[in-house]
Amino acid sequence: MFSSFLRFVREKSWLAWLLCLIPVLIYIWVFKVIALNVNYVAFDDILILGIIPEFSKADLAGKWKLLTTLFPEHRLVFSRSVILLLENTFGTVNLVWPMIIANICWALCTLVFYRAFRHLRLSVWYFVPVMWLWFNIQSFENIFWGVSSLCNFGVILFVLCALYFAAFKPERAAVSLLFAVAATFTYGNGLMVFPVIGLLFLLGGYRKQFFITLATTLIIAVIYFIDFTPITQNLDFSNPQQVKEGFFGFFGFIGSWATLSAYGTPTAGLYKASVMGMLMIAGLLLLYRKQYVPLWNSTWLKGRYANQTALFALAIAIFTGITALALTYKRIPTDTFEGMFKGRYRMYSTLWCIALYFGFLAIVQNAARRKFAPGMLVAAIVMNLLLVHSNFAEAVNNRRAAIAQEFNARYNADWLGIRMFSMDQQHYEKIRSYYRSADPLAENWNPRADSVSCDSIYPPDEIGLLGEHIVIGFHQDFFKAEKDYSDGAYVILKSTEHVYAAQPNQASVPLKTTLRRGMYFNKGINASFHSANVEPGIYKIYLLVRKNGQNTLYCTGKTWEEKQ
Repeated sequence: MFSSFLRFVREKSWLAWLLCLIPVLIYIWVFKVIALNVNYVAFDDILILGIIPEFSKADLAGKWKLLTTLFPEHRLVFSRSVILLLENTFGTVNLVWPMIIANICWALCTLVFYRAFRHLRLSVWYFVPVMWLWFNIQSFENIFWGVSSLCNFGVILFVLCALYFAAFKPERAAVSLLFAVAATFTYGNGLMVFPVIGLLFLLGGYRKQFFITLATTLIIAVIYFIDFTPITQNLDFSNPQQVKEGFFGFFGFIGSWATLSAYGTPTAGLYKASVMGMLMIAGLLLLYRKQYVPLWNSTWLKGRYANQTALFALAIAIFTGITALALTYKRIPTDTFEGMFKGRYRMYSTLWCIALYFGFLAIVQNAARRKFAPGMLVAAIVMNLLLVHSNFAEAVNNRRAAIAQEFNARYNADWLGIRMFSMDQQHYEKIRSYYRSADPLAENWNPRADSVSCDSIYPPDEIGLLGEHIVIGFHQDFFKAEKDYSDGAYVILKSTEHVYAAQPNQASVPLKTTLRRGMYFNKGINASFHSANVEPGIYKIYLLVRKNGQNTLYCTGKTWEEKQ
């Protein structure tokens, strides 16, 4: 019966295309309800937008210097060019626009995958898992990070284009190298695609293209590393703790999708991702076990290696592996093992899954493909939906944190965020004028006023110090978003000299509760302030409830004294 059902659906290509469309629609819906015109919490958007006032006044050499200035060790020409184009065209840069452009880059990657897939001459049903794998939201930081979205998604698009032309159109090496240059000046790891392209030509038996790539790599590397001053520490191989964290961090980076949630996973769960990364690498090596001899023979011109799709998949995995090695070397000393699992890195774990799947399609026999493909399709769909459930709340909290931080940066000249980037209030407001954020938390009241008018009393259920964080909780009500996810219950600390806002951190209910009751967010919110960001003083505590885009302020009748 099951076999009859499979034969029936295989003939319905329209159903396969419909299944391809569903994850795209989920992705677009998530983007629509969360994307906001607000600076990301790391101030990267503000720093990159700083090119606007300087660029028009610079000469040609000055313009190139502004475009290629390190940030912090990357040449972000693509991102800066998009920002300048938007500002020059529209006179402003709504930060949702670069997010849209970046996510279009992400979507265009699937066109590259599809062009590679067509070389296999398989039913479109085999392409459906690619769509469900790719359009997951685990890398939500990149989805909603304005300027930095352009870096992270742009580099993947250019890298995939470069690898596609190297694998499938080796006679058009110039096109592949052009995309490699674009990748290099989009984000730092883009430079790593050059050796992968060279390896593709070498494995494919194209010596001329290999030497052209080698020469181009040297030229671009010289240009890239002019005035290059590293500012981060590197992994210390004499430090056993760093070596241990680097070892497990490398594999964890590749297998990070297995933690499901991008943040809040216990350390033991992160090590499970390291094990998954080992299994994913072992799976690829096992899959290619019969390809080693043909690849070796092709390298020495004993015959061309004809399986171009297998080469394409292998190239994706190698690029991901090089990126993992580079990130381990650069980030372990500062971010430690846990830092290898940030939301913005998760797209590379997905990329390895895609490489593994394409390798499977390209190498295994047709009977094995038909046997295992249905299970892989179901697994991809389940994985996508689990990642939506596990990360949607974090994505919402992340954007609300950006709203609160922008409020804090505007109304507290001494706030840690501005000091950290050597930025004064005047410069911050000047840059902010380019993207014209609505400042939603300041609507309908004056944060700088001496007194605040309240609608009524709304006492908190929890006030206390947890580690270095002041935690204030309201646990009795559901605070539902109606207009968009700027809606929520924010906590305000206000003294005569300072005013701070903290976003509502809402948790999702367990998956079984979602399935049983059709609900997602748990009751109540917790808001926290890092004590290092709060100046000494006595603060009145307020609850600002934003509902359907309108603010209502409640007094709590409580105060907090910050002594240090």
